[in-house]
Amino acid sequence: MDLTFTPSFATSRDMGVYLHIPFCRKKCSYCDFASYEGLEAYYDDYVDALCAEIKLWAETYPKSAKIPVNTVYFGGGTPTQLSLIQLEQILDTLYTYYPCDSVRELSMEANPGEIDIDYLKGLKSLGVTRLSYGVQTFDDDLLQLLRRGHNAHMAKQAITDALSVGFQSVSGDLIYALPGQSLNDIKTNVKTLVDLGVSHISIYGLQLEEGTNLHKQVELGDLDLPSDDENEAMYDCMLDELSANGFERYEISNFTNNGSYSYHNLRYWQYKDYLAFGAGAYSFYNNVRRNNEPYVVPYINRLRQELLPVVVEEKISEDRAVEDFCFLALRTKWGLSEKAFNERFNMSVRDIFGDEIDLLIKQGLLIADVDTWRLTRDGAKHGNYVFSQFIR
Repeated sequence: MDLTFTPSFATSRDMGVYLHIPFCRKKCSYCDFASYEGLEAYYDDYVDALCAEIKLWAETYPKSAKIPVNTVYFGGGTPTQLSLIQLEQILDTLYTYYPCDSVRELSMEANPGEIDIDYLKGLKSLGVTRLSYGVQTFDDDLLQLLRRGHNAHMAKQAITDALSVGFQSVSGDLIYALPGQSLNDIKTNVKTLVDLGVSHISIYGLQLEEGTNLHKQVELGDLDLPSDDENEAMYDCMLDELSANGFERYEISNFTNNGSYSYHNLRYWQYKDYLAFGAGAYSFYNNVRRNNEPYVVPYINRLRQELLPVVVEEKISEDRAVEDFCFLALRTKWGLSEKAFNERFNMSVRDIFGDEIDLLIKQGLLIADVDTWRLTRDGAKHGNYVFSQFIR
């Protein structure tokens, strides 16, 4: 693991690639991502379409196909719903059209209880270096409420199996502020993950998204969520428990005990280019954001017509780029650097946001360290407020 890693916020000299697999065995009750259950009949056609998109992108934007790929990330949905042969087909296509000799990380999202030892060995043979499990909680009742397809035992076994076949970088996701959750539950979740031997933990407060099953249950009064104060206390509790077990926060929601960063996700926070392929995928390349068609069948049909599936394209203005760069950098432990900002935009952070920075320091939400500004612990808890100060 790279314990001396220091990120660069300069303009990209390499590329990240995100591959979206929108299929799930079960749709979680809180999820509003582009993910779908019951579409097994479309798996083969979808993989063919995804490969066609990779090829078409390389042909349409040939300069992108000359930039070395540094990270590859399979997300979803549940990428491991696909067979190893299907995953290999996607990777072979990517390697054919993009230079991937210098890939430092190949991440795969997975759900506990859905893949066995042989599948894990197959992932290793495909070059996967990092696994990210959607554990969410070790409370079986809450897992059922969230419509997760596993129980606590399956989650523990999944991580044990991944480590046993030799994965050095295994991450577990946890959700807090769930209905009926207590501080003791929070501590138990963190301690269980730590004891299992993961090197990376991501924590997310429950986001109640309109249109999801969980949102409907709360709106009907069937479920009560923790208050804002309880939510904050849970975040504090998780930070304390993680710190006590040797995990360092390197981003608001992400922690590692040995430098096992999510290098692909660091690209997002460093405001670097990444291509994204698949239904509902979002890319950021050459200062343009592009959103793909989110529904599987229309996505497949567009590729059959040899049309890129982009449905929204937004050229990022300099003002927007400045705002995004600042708040994304502040999410990380490395913070917002005057030097990096000047190299990127040829202007000074202080000239633009000097008053806001001084106010945030006075409020105890930022600390200054030789022309670099970082979130304090309170700043991390109130990140949305801090970031809003950098919106012009």
